[in-house]
Amino acid sequence: MLNPLFAFGVPAALLVAYAVFFFFKKAKQKEYRRFVLTLISVFLTTFSYQVYNYSQTVIKLSTPDSFEKNFGYSQGRLIVPFILGAILTVINVYYLFRQFRKKE
Repeated sequence: MLNPLFAFGVPAALLVAYAVFFFFKKAKQKEYRRFVLTLISVFLTTFSYQVYNYSQTVIKLSTPDSFEKNFGYSQGRLIVPFILGAILTVINVYYLFRQFRKKE
């Protein structure tokens, strides 16, 4: 789970998917676009949190220096996708609720 290709590759793929749906503005599917963006950002946040939480477990069993030596990156880098996902989640939930309020 802490392999760099997995720990950073999945968030990168999710951000690419987010960008694709963000710039996809087909008229018929416009109503569902914000919902899909919210799902992607929530999954990004959840996945990044799980990876970060697992890294904390590994560090408790060893030292931060051995973590960096074994995996090739510091644990602090794992917080970046989590923060980015959390920001995107807050933004999308806000706009999603605003979109639903307009329809009522």
